[in-house]
Amino acid sequence: MGIFSSQSENPNKPQAKEEPKEGVIASTVSFALIVVLVFAFKSSILDANNIPSGSMIPTLKIGDFLFVNKMRYSIRMPFTEKELYRIDEPKRGDIVTFIPPSSALSSEDARTGIFAKRFVKRVVGIPGDTIRITRKEAEVQGRRSVLYAVIEYKENGSSEFQNYSPRSVPIGEELNDLDNVDASQRSLFIEKKRDFEHYVLEGGEDDRRPFLTGFSCDFSTGCLIPEGHYMVMGDNRDDSHDSRAWGFVSREDILGKALVIYFSIDWKDFTCEYKSGKELAEKGKEFAERFEGEALENRCHPSEVYSSSVSYRYIEDETRFGWIERTLRYRLWRLSVRWSRIGNLLK
Repeated sequence: MGIFSSQSENPNKPQAKEEPKEGVIASTVSFALIVVLVFAFKSSILDANNIPSGSMIPTLKIGDFLFVNKMRYSIRMPFTEKELYRIDEPKRGDIVTFIPPSSALSSEDARTGIFAKRFVKRVVGIPGDTIRITRKEAEVQGRRSVLYAVIEYKENGSSEFQNYSPRSVPIGEELNDLDNVDASQRSLFIEKKRDFEHYVLEGGEDDRRPFLTGFSCDFSTGCLIPEGHYMVMGDNRDDSHDSRAWGFVSREDILGKALVIYFSIDWKDFTCEYKSGKELAEKGKEFAERFEGEALENRCHPSEVYSSSVSYRYIEDETRFGWIERTLRYRLWRLSVRWSRIGNLLK
């Protein structure tokens, strides 16, 4: 009697409806399609890059994030770098992203594959140009004279060399937050490209020379850029691994044009021990005031201290866990956002 009553169900109780298998499949396919379209957009239309090195200082600073217009020069097949249709050619002064030649990569980078790394540099020579680099003495306001590498170019069919009209300018706000100790020791110049001007840092050292790259060119007398190739250099001339060392960039390897800075963070990985970026830029690392004792220990990882016996190379070779540990303990608490750089169009 009533033995089955506990197992009876209320017929009026609403039952949970199971989603049809067709609905689950449709949702999965829709999500996968969105993911594919997003990555296809990034691959062939608008890419996002970050700047990890100081070769383009002060135009691009360490910690800048930028959008790259990948349809500026060519239409490429999504998820590959295969060029389908050529729209335009790079112009003098364009900041381009490109696949570096194998001679420009370290042995470790070469082992991981050429497509694992992208370079960002400025076009200083186009096909048919004869490029000559002449070192001339320049008077720098507030500092001793320095040797400046004047880039001269002779266009195809021309008999005379032209240059980019470099002129020295005083150190200003541009060098206050570089996160790069060496760049603060250099002199600031302005060069003119087409209808715009941009900053260049010069320290007076010898130009980058070929080193086991197979590239042979004497820029002191002049080098002809072959058809379909471009000469690129960094705006931070003495801290740029570029065409002076490993040669010209093939047109097929130029992927896009840098468009705009959409975010910028000064992590202070290399300048965390200095109290003032402005003072570092004006006085140099030997005279700028540093944090000391406990304040330094709380602010900087040992590998980040310039005076430490530990090389900066440690940061480049650190493990993923080491990067996470260093970021949580030090980097997050000292970072600053460069708000004034957000939205800057790049020229």
